[in-house]
Amino acid sequence: MSTPNLVLPTGRLASAADRRPKSKSLATLIDKLSAAVADVEKWSPREERLGDEFREAAGPAPKVKGGTRPPSRIVMDGKPDIELEGGDWFYHSREAIEDDRPKALASVDSDAERKEIEARFAALLADWDAQIAVRDQHKPRGLDHAKHMLSKAHRAWSAVEDEIINFRPRTIEEVIDLMAYAGHDEMRSVFFTPGEGQLKFMMRNVAEVLRKLDTRAG
Repeated sequence: MSTPNLVLPTGRLASAADRRPKSKSLATLIDKLSAAVADVEKWSPREERLGDEFREAAGPAPKVKGGTRPPSRIVMDGKPDIELEGGDWFYHSREAIEDDRPKALASVDSDAERKEIEARFAALLADWDAQIAVRDQHKPRGLDHAKHMLSKAHRAWSAVEDEIINFRPRTIEEVIDLMAYAGHDEMRSVFFTPGEGQLKFMMRNVAEVLRKLDTRAG
């Protein structure tokens, strides 16, 4: 997983509880969001540091030769032809090898050809796995755990953002709390980053509550 370089000032994290709204339900969600952000802040630099150590120690990323391209030529009207040199091409992920296997099998008809393709792709996967095994010998202790915890924290962050977006206020106080939090510019860049469509959805929820309250008042 690609890890962003997060700058999450401790002061903002500490002051979030002081500025949380009165609504207990919304306050609980914001506390969950703050906790998820704190976990991302905790695990992101660890994963980045250990990942850098791993890449430096392990050397070039694995690749498996998939075949050889013949020389080719691109012909364009009114312009000189472009000559392309032939050469080897490579797979750069296990998934790419696995994705090409059914395509290759679909292109042949005989059992003999299918067996040949199965054997070829089994060899490609074995080559890839062997390179990964050698590379993993250089993996620093704690890297897999840091990746797991960072991924878990990001999932928690996304999940609680969705909960806030889908939060349905029940009182005018909760309406005010939600609108104030969603519109808090200095916190949005750190904690809460809904898109335009999500903000519109929140406003529709707010409008629905206000209509119900207005109907009851009438």
